[in-house]
Amino acid sequence: MKAIAIKKEMHHAIDIIEDKDFLKAIYVLLNDKSKEYDYDLTDEDKAELDDLKKQNKAGKLKSVSLAQIRKNAHSKSGA
Repeated sequence: MKAIAIKKEMHHAIDIIEDKDFLKAIYVLLNDKSKEYDYDLTDEDKAELDDLKKQNKAGKLKSVSLAQIRKNAHSKSGA
């Protein structure tokens, strides 16, 4: 199904569903989707992250800020 058709169907659904039911439907969809990304770190994962954090604070790891990554990506995209 193309994006235009999906958008038309969504607009139709928005028009016919009552506000509270619409909001409840959106909540259920988003809540279910967010569970796909829900996980717990193992003790081993936590220990590794703690070790990396210590190494980074001690200057033993080379790191780049997210802002610098965005700046580099922006300059390489030609924008």
